[in-house]
Amino acid sequence: MAKTKQAARSKRVEDDQPKGGMDGAVLHVRRLHTGTQQVLTHSVRCRPGTFEWRYGREGNEGLYHAGCDFARVWERAGIASAGSSSLVEGGGGNGQWKGLPDGRCVAMDEVREVVREIGKLTAARMVSYCVEGFKTSEIAGRFGISEKEMAAVLHMDLRTLAIHYRYL
Repeated sequence: MAKTKQAARSKRVEDDQPKGGMDGAVLHVRRLHTGTQQVLTHSVRCRPGTFEWRYGREGNEGLYHAGCDFARVWERAGIASAGSSSLVEGGGGNGQWKGLPDGRCVAMDEVREVVREIGKLTAARMVSYCVEGFKTSEIAGRFGISEKEMAAVLHMDLRTLAIHYRYL
């Protein structure tokens, strides 16, 4: 009798916990093999239909890491943030350093190299998918094709990105 009350109480506590975020995002525990015998577990917050949902949960290690590397370089370049300083802004008055930090300049060069190698349209789709976190259906609506066709296109774009970053 006591066990059934305990089970009912724990069931109510589980039902009271939020199932996801406001936008339908859920937390998924992912296992990464970091060496021959080491396994790292971490949580990935993802919305169904996004890059993290499709590639961040299981398998596709090279494609997932290529998309994450692209997003990391894009954000380091300051392109993803509307509040990042522009190229003409600099430091203040007398004696202060003016210009951009070296890390941002290097990241901007990396972005330029990636875009040159994979193409402008592929880079635009990868920004929407990996950086901005849009769903496949939302990207398909932008380009005017079906969601099923866009899923195949995004998969091939990620393969191109993984080849560029030498994951494949």
